[in-house]
Amino acid sequence: MNTVSHTAKVGYLCALLGGITLSFDTVFIRAINFSPDQIAFWRSFSMSLPMILIIVFSFFKGKSKIKKEVIYNKDFLLASFFYGLSSVLFPISAMTTSISNMLFIISTAPLWAAIFSWIVTKEIVSRITVLSFVISIVGITIVMFGSQTSLSVSIGDITALLTAMSMAAAFVVGRVSKKDLSLTPSIGAIFSAVLLYFYFDINFAISLFKFFLILIEGSVIVFLALTLIAKSSKLIPSPHLGFFLLLEAVLGPIWIWLTFGDIPSAYTFIGGSIILIALITNSLHAIMALKVSKSE
Repeated sequence: MNTVSHTAKVGYLCALLGGITLSFDTVFIRAINFSPDQIAFWRSFSMSLPMILIIVFSFFKGKSKIKKEVIYNKDFLLASFFYGLSSVLFPISAMTTSISNMLFIISTAPLWAAIFSWIVTKEIVSRITVLSFVISIVGITIVMFGSQTSLSVSIGDITALLTAMSMAAAFVVGRVSKKDLSLTPSIGAIFSAVLLYFYFDINFAISLFKFFLILIEGSVIVFLALTLIAKSSKLIPSPHLGFFLLLEAVLGPIWIWLTFGDIPSAYTFIGGSIILIALITNSLHAIMALKVSKSE
């Protein structure tokens, strides 16, 4: 019992630190200020560097554990795919819609995780989760349509929603897998960087300062954040893990406002508040249910 409790505590701590760290990502994306395809490539490239160094070091030391994991473990490859997909979609969304819109839409990831968990593991989704999802859809609609002068949805809003679904899918894979998938975000970044390199005309003539920002963002902030989040996906339920992305939705716009003075629109405040209320309610209900089950 104590072992289970300790494991859960480690999982929640990793998720908390990962969510806080990831909240700084959007500030660096705005500061780098590349086109969507360029930022997607450079972010993936930078994020893949620590993994490349780990692989090189592993082979240099005569260890082949990572190579076997990548080649023979389908869960590892599947999680890498979803993390790699999100690493492409996230910066595209950041550069094609407002940061506030993007973060509030991505904050629906725990609800998608609950739905995917039910589909894959047949885990029963509570009525509170279903109700929270319906309410969040209303909030998403307000945020998405409020970002345009006409009743249309921007590509940035759509990619934000796809990012949330990709992250949720990765969480579920990590939950059902018996393997350690903490390095899958970087493996996914390698795949996405290679794909983006061949698909787009990448500009390598960038300033030293911008390259420094790229390294800090991808190799430190995103790598550390997603590694912690991927690690926690094995230790806590997927919907619970997804709730820690709320930290990015709440803290991200604050960092942007303090750094660039980008004030969210009224639509974003209204829709975002609806989403946060729904998700916080669902989170509190899940935590209470977990405590009750442990006490029995």
